[in-house]
Amino acid sequence: MKRLSQNYIIVFLFFSLSCSTGRDKEAVSLIEKSIEAHGGQLAWDRLQVFSMEKESWLYYEDGQIETQSLQQNEFRLKPYFEARMSWEKDSIIHKVIFDGIRTQYLMGENEILNEGFLRSKKKDIDAAYYVITKPFDLLDEGKNLKYMGLTKLPDGREVETVQVIDGDPDNPQTDIWWYYFDPESYRIVAYKAKTSDHFSLVYNVEWDDATGILFPSKRESYRVDSLGNLLYLRAEYTYRNYR
Repeated sequence: MKRLSQNYIIVFLFFSLSCSTGRDKEAVSLIEKSIEAHGGQLAWDRLQVFSMEKESWLYYEDGQIETQSLQQNEFRLKPYFEARMSWEKDSIIHKVIFDGIRTQYLMGENEILNEGFLRSKKKDIDAAYYVITKPFDLLDEGKNLKYMGLTKLPDGREVETVQVIDGDPDNPQTDIWWYYFDPESYRIVAYKAKTSDHFSLVYNVEWDDATGILFPSKRESYRVDSLGNLLYLRAEYTYRNYR
């Protein structure tokens, strides 16, 4: 009887651990529906390369423009990940290129070789790719998924919410993301991110389906407090000419 009780405890602990460290079924089901709504997993798996023009405006808290930029971005998914980003600043063409192994930065004809600078530019590439690939990579290994139920956005819309953590959930430095899905269309209405020093809420305002994949064509990013209350408009993004 004692051995049987111990077995029950072991089984209970196993399932408890699986639920706490894995991904719950409701979150997975919702993301699967969203993948279909955004073009389908088969279409994403067939995608080898895509590019777009990205225009960005960053704002100070008082509404004044901090920076404005126009980038050409290209991402190659197969046979391995590669990326190119280019833009003009002060009449000089800047390029950052990742060839699958190393990062290269060109300012006009001059190549920048500082390793710390190159690492920061690789992070820029990763960040740009990360925010454009949702929901298709939300079911990748290593993501902790939790269905949070129905919630309301600051604009009053009711959405279904999934919390996503990449990395160690117990590490306070790990970023936390919340994705908000339309309960009928399953499109991603918005997402919120908690980074080391602030919270952001980003709305997907308009979409582009020229490639067969539903990509964002306009986004608005707000600084918010820990409760999700809007503080000010931090950035606007327009994506054009998807190919």
